[in-house]
Amino acid sequence: MVKSKQTCKKSTGGTAATNCLVVARHLLSGHCAGAHAVQADDVTFVCISCHVGMERHGRASQSPYFGFYRKGQPLLPSFLQIRATLEVSLHSQLSSAPTLMLHLVLVDHDVTGGCFELASEFLRPYFPSGGFEFRSIVFDIGNASKIDEYRLQATAIIQSLMSSNWARVVVAITNHTDNEHGDPFIGYEGNKKSYVSARVHSVLDVLLSPWHPLIHGAAESYLWLFSCGALINNVTSFSGLQQAVIDHRITATIGFNAVRFQPSFATHLLLAFAELVIIECLPIHIVFPDMLGQSYKLGRHTDVFLLMPDNSGSLAVTKFAWTHSQLRPWGQYLPVQCPQCGWSNAWCSVNMHKDYIFECKNGQCRKKILLPGKRPGSCWISVVLRPMPSVPDEDED
Repeated sequence: MVKSKQTCKKSTGGTAATNCLVVARHLLSGHCAGAHAVQADDVTFVCISCHVGMERHGRASQSPYFGFYRKGQPLLPSFLQIRATLEVSLHSQLSSAPTLMLHLVLVDHDVTGGCFELASEFLRPYFPSGGFEFRSIVFDIGNASKIDEYRLQATAIIQSLMSSNWARVVVAITNHTDNEHGDPFIGYEGNKKSYVSARVHSVLDVLLSPWHPLIHGAAESYLWLFSCGALINNVTSFSGLQQAVIDHRITATIGFNAVRFQPSFATHLLLAFAELVIIECLPIHIVFPDMLGQSYKLGRHTDVFLLMPDNSGSLAVTKFAWTHSQLRPWGQYLPVQCPQCGWSNAWCSVNMHKDYIFECKNGQCRKKILLPGKRPGSCWISVVLRPMPSVPDEDED
């Protein structure tokens, strides 16, 4: 058996450890003077990433990097020269912990070339030895018999997946919503090709409950809702969604509020999630602003909502809105046309008593409109929302 040394945590060959991984000793031989000395059992190797991290966090004083140490003292006569750069965050890891992606798609909803499948293809090369699975399931749960069929289908798939210990489960639901009530469509009630809808809490109970053995068995679970914005814009449906997130114990849920949401706009956000959260193991609530930073065009289309329950059973809801000092001040759209005089591209910012407002350029109009942001350029802003009351029971309608 080949002896091994501890080395850095950057690896795509398996789940990354908190401190260091194992590398074969024969790979260390011949690369520096005194290479034979590193074969001793009492020699410790510290990678450059860990060395820099310990200095930054005050666990070690500033010192040259020698790499190999015996009882805390440098083994080699001179420091090691680093001929590379640190390309990822010191807080990140490159992990191929078993990951399952489930795509639940409304019947007859075309998702060809969709962003969720694209994200799965992006992730697949990180799992050369297996441990990654992507499943797409079409659902039509418009009546009781169809619900039974869906549960049977889910049970069969779960049985084929239970042989693996999935560390992360990522679920996406792609469907349409009733724009008046915010209720998700669930399929066809009978043979007639006309969608029917149901309350969001009930829909998610049917769709997600069969997958609980996988979702609750994972260390982290994520739910992406590729649905039109009525699901969030309607107070009742949004309240039901929040309760469902708590009930199903989802680590984090991501939703959008564009009235006619186009999932393709979320491609960059989803790829950033795959890289930063799934592969580099960064906490989603910390890295979400970085994910949005790669997705500024998404902000022209929709706001983004992040829902995360905590151990106490309460829910943190954060709205992220894209802002632009001239186009979308404080996350609010300026009208394309002045509603008073009809001019298009009519707005200019005006400083009045150290407050900035927008004013119509038409000298005969001068209509004033909402306050803009005071910083130049554009950015995303986050707004913490108060959780809504629990959704009323179905029987109360």
